[in-house]
Amino acid sequence: MRQKSVHLNSFFSIPGAYQLAVTGDVLFDNINFDPKNGNSFLVVPVAGVDKAVINAIQYAKLIAGNIVAVHILLNTSDKDSIASQWKMQSIDVPLIVLESPNASIIDPLREYVDSIRLHNKESVVTVVLPVIVTSKWWHRLLFNHTAGLIERAFEGKAGVATMRVPFSLTNTAY
Repeated sequence: MRQKSVHLNSFFSIPGAYQLAVTGDVLFDNINFDPKNGNSFLVVPVAGVDKAVINAIQYAKLIAGNIVAVHILLNTSDKDSIASQWKMQSIDVPLIVLESPNASIIDPLREYVDSIRLHNKESVVTVVLPVIVTSKWWHRLLFNHTAGLIERAFEGKAGVATMRVPFSLTNTAY
């Protein structure tokens, strides 16, 4: 049984953006959010579907709010790949795919978050960043650079917070 929801069509009006139908009949123009979550929005940037991303989404669900995953498409030929990965994992969070004409991850994400804030002046947007924690110092050279760039892009921006959700490669309990 579906809960009552509020239609928030105007959130997703960025040129070049579209939504993958990953939860049944969800379409880009018909994103519905649960009204009891109010003006709290959680955006989870995803590069692919892995344990760190799933961990971040699970944590975002604990916070409560309107959750959406965002993938920045740098190569148009990868569109079907991310869609099939998302469907295969049966993740119950809408996936928004934003095309990046200039191969920038930051610009489309910033525009997307800005559009949420523009249509909801009282809203708070939390960008939930999946990050990987390693045991060796030299492994840190390989991971989490994009998370740092995203944090700097939103630093000092009113109504926007970033939060890192760690996933440990050394802990097999995950």
